[in-house]
Amino acid sequence: MSASIPIRNIYFLLCYAWNRLEEGEITDVSRVDSSELADLFASVLISGVRHLLRRGLGRGYERFEGDLVSLRGRVMVAETSRRMMMIHGKARCEYDELTENTWPNRIIKATLRHLAGVPSLDKNLQSQLLGLCRDLPGIEPITLTRGAFRSIQLHSNARFYRFLINVCELVVSSWLVDEASGDYRFRDFLRDDKRMARLFESFVQNFLRHECPDLDVRKEKIQWNLDEVADGSMDFLPQMETDISVRSANSTLIIETKYYTEAMTTNFGKERVRSAHLYQLFAYLKNLEARGGVDLVASGMLLYPAVGTSLRLSYKLGGHQISVCTLDLSQDWNIIRAELLELVDTSLTPDIVTGAFDTLTPE
Repeated sequence: MSASIPIRNIYFLLCYAWNRLEEGEITDVSRVDSSELADLFASVLISGVRHLLRRGLGRGYERFEGDLVSLRGRVMVAETSRRMMMIHGKARCEYDELTENTWPNRIIKATLRHLAGVPSLDKNLQSQLLGLCRDLPGIEPITLTRGAFRSIQLHSNARFYRFLINVCELVVSSWLVDEASGDYRFRDFLRDDKRMARLFESFVQNFLRHECPDLDVRKEKIQWNLDEVADGSMDFLPQMETDISVRSANSTLIIETKYYTEAMTTNFGKERVRSAHLYQLFAYLKNLEARGGVDLVASGMLLYPAVGTSLRLSYKLGGHQISVCTLDLSQDWNIIRAELLELVDTSLTPDIVTGAFDTLTPE
């Protein structure tokens, strides 16, 4: 399924998931004439680094050590004494210096260089990446690892830097190294269902936060509504945590996002709703009743990504409206946006039920 999602839409999914929509709009991905993720990320980094160069690279204080004639920062007394440097009028000093050679800039340059080495990369993009490396002469090379990203410290105003670092981290996590040749190749993370499931969930959650500021959108834990429980037994119950809880002034909607190639399963030649997903959502809604108020009759939605198909099922079960829907990610982005907003709006203000629950047999 993921291979059929247009590059432009993948980019928007990432921008929403990272909560970097405004920063992502600096790059016009509609001009990316390719279906390769490596080409997409190269285009984004090229556009992003050029933007940084136009406004000036971010600078920060980095710690240095050196043998200096003029004292600066903190004198390393033990080292200076051991080497008898004072005889020569010098001292070993540790000092901070404002520089462009910061850790984020070094990570960005290293990513440009390594991405340029992906064999499948468009040659024009490869040339542009290497050209940008030459435009960053004062930035020292580093060895890129996933752990390198844990050392990054960015102030709250450096949102665009954070966006580029997100791209770099995704690129690094998608590299595979050929042990024989040492060459890098790019692994298509779209074929990793677990990563795509997290991406789809984060996209829907942040999309609703951004597009519907009047709604309360969050993940939340739901407590089991038990009549009684023996001592120590509570610890063995599974936790109930929603993917996305959406509340307006008058209603509650629980959305469970599921990333599957097919939203439905087939049993004896007949399509069925996936029972485990339905039972999970129903358990959330029934145990949510104990809170009362708008949660007493909360609605639920199972939401699946799809390509080229549309599924809209609605049922009334135990006093709760439950819908099973797909979101076609192969459409134009404006249609996807309007469709998702309509799905949530309809579920928060449920109308009539289409279909009887007793005809829905689990797989």
